[in-house]
Amino acid sequence: MNSLKKKSYFATMKLLRVLLVFFLFACVQSEPAPDLFSLPVSYKVGKKPDEIKARDMNHDGFPDIIVSNSASHTLSYFEGLGDGTFKTPLTMNTGREPLAMETGDFNGDNVEDIAISNYGDGDISIILGQKDGLFKQKSNIKVGRLPIAIAVGDFNNDDKLDLAVTLRFNKLVILLGVGDGNFKTGEIYKASGTPAYMAVGNFNNDNNLDIAIAFNAPQVNFIGIFHGNGDGTFKAPIKIKGGKQSAFITQYDINGDGKNDLLTSSNMNDAIQIFINNGKSSFSSVEDAAAEKGPEYIVPGEFTGDNIPDLAVTNRGDASISILQGRGDGSFIFPHFNYPVGAKPRAMVGEDFNDDGLTDLALLIYDKQILQIILRKNNSPS
Repeated sequence: MNSLKKKSYFATMKLLRVLLVFFLFACVQSEPAPDLFSLPVSYKVGKKPDEIKARDMNHDGFPDIIVSNSASHTLSYFEGLGDGTFKTPLTMNTGREPLAMETGDFNGDNVEDIAISNYGDGDISIILGQKDGLFKQKSNIKVGRLPIAIAVGDFNNDDKLDLAVTLRFNKLVILLGVGDGNFKTGEIYKASGTPAYMAVGNFNNDNNLDIAIAFNAPQVNFIGIFHGNGDGTFKAPIKIKGGKQSAFITQYDINGDGKNDLLTSSNMNDAIQIFINNGKSSFSSVEDAAAEKGPEYIVPGEFTGDNIPDLAVTNRGDASISILQGRGDGSFIFPHFNYPVGAKPRAMVGEDFNDDGLTDLALLIYDKQILQIILRKNNSPS
């Protein structure tokens, strides 16, 4: 073997050894996921269940569940019994394709009401709760084509709840509450980049509510924050780099510094992004917190028994939910814990459904039209 061939041979063998080590490292199986959850209990819902909320709608001290069924044009209301089980659901008619919804006391009677965005009709339905646990439709409010998401907050500091609605064609609409269940249209803002989900909070410590929006257009790599003026109007949005093509956004104090941070997911890019709140109007984008295939809904909470915030995430692409164990500084331990569920898990919320002090999960399985209640185990290990 001549010198040139010899060098080529050894170079090739070295490369093969490196590739072999990389392959073996990549194929190492993570430790089995800890036994954190009981087997899920399933309830039937309508066609194409898109959104879920867990709220105490009848003031009995136990969280209830509301599900929007976009293809059935209905809501399913499950009254919680406080032991992790629910009554047979009440079905309420809505407009066409109810996608998003929020709850709040819109008419000042101390009973929770429901606001639903009807994607197919371009309006918002207001359904008023009553003290007998039933509901009645109040009104429909036209907002424009394809309302995709809805959020609630007192944006003008008059102690009456208002609504924010994103339209798929680049708009943010503010509806100001009158206090009797009616709303009047406020300002309409341009929100370029295909606005999707929203989170409402005071992100710059001025005692006025702000709106953070995830944008879903293919080339968009930012989230937007509309800072509130306290009178129902908002400043031009501040763009924060990161969260490419995100469909979901939520807020939580993930690093324990007393300020709510922002978390986004992109099911198109298999990514979860953390934005650490530095106070005032400043956020630091943390590197992608490794995700599975098609992550969507994020539920922050304490799941592993160490009193440090974790994340529960639905993974549409591989029929699972993940628990990302937090370190307490805004970063997460890898590998995380994966739990198989039904195909195409969609929306998810966390609440204590059986009154044991632990955060449980309620999950929608889109194709099978199922609501799954997944209870935490009392003997969850640290």
